[in-house]
Amino acid sequence: MNKEIFIHDDLKRDLKDLLSQGKINAALYLSKEMSKALNQPFYFAHHKKPHYPVWNYSAPTVFVHLNPGSGLGDISSPEAFYAQTWQNDMRNKYKSSPEATLNEFTNKYIEDCKSYAKNRFGVLKQRDNFDFKQACFLKDWPESGIDLRDGYSHDIQRFNSINVLDQKLQLELFPYGSNTISTKSLQCIFNKKPDIIMPYLNRLLEIVVLYPRKYVLFGSRVFEQLIQMHAKTNQILIEYKSPEQKFINITKNALSFTFMKLRWKEKLIDAGFVHSFPRRDLPNAYEKMSEYGKCCSDYYLKEKNRT
Repeated sequence: MNKEIFIHDDLKRDLKDLLSQGKINAALYLSKEMSKALNQPFYFAHHKKPHYPVWNYSAPTVFVHLNPGSGLGDISSPEAFYAQTWQNDMRNKYKSSPEATLNEFTNKYIEDCKSYAKNRFGVLKQRDNFDFKQACFLKDWPESGIDLRDGYSHDIQRFNSINVLDQKLQLELFPYGSNTISTKSLQCIFNKKPDIIMPYLNRLLEIVVLYPRKYVLFGSRVFEQLIQMHAKTNQILIEYKSPEQKFINITKNALSFTFMKLRWKEKLIDAGFVHSFPRRDLPNAYEKMSEYGKCCSDYYLKEKNRT
């Protein structure tokens, strides 16, 4: 049986919504339920293609983020989606041949994902602080499965940005984009109505345990808090949690990291929680991000070997 078929099922559901209606119903529902739980607006872009892992499932390194950025503001309508020419073409084809067009749309999505990094950083020679920060952070993690070079030149930035996207498995808690996402709001929602977030957290863990992993990293402190809340349901066990490790000599404010050994459906997960990865005082401080990554790597391996 294809281990990844359940991922493609969700992807095809969302792409079918986009083709037939210009909006993703699951994203709309999530926005609505979170807004009700908070009693204030909580928005996911429901007219933009979602972010699902569609390849490199067995990568030894997994890096988990909250959700993809959007940059589209809160203007969400079918028109915003259909304004893009190739989506319009697909929509017209879908009317006459739904199943074949959905398969074509899905295959295009997968191919676009596979070629994204090489096109953006190799062909167009663009740069992206967030992706290069990931490369800097992961550069000194031994046997990560990611070919990363030392240095910060433009050529090395492009080389490392391609490989850090193509050679690891990047996951998102929510596959739908937003301009910002409040970690305090996520904690509040989980406390009030855990059933809203729980399916997304469970799906994340299911993907992680599909294959053996060398490193599983969560890029925000809120993941540690959500996992601890989740453990109260007895669906996931925290077999070991390290003290929070602070690194005080890298930046003016201390950076921190925690290691956990988790058990999910009888499978163990060695997980690192990179509390300070999204810190605003590290926008393009690449050397500091590299030093932070090396400190986290040393601590992760020490705790993993100790337990």
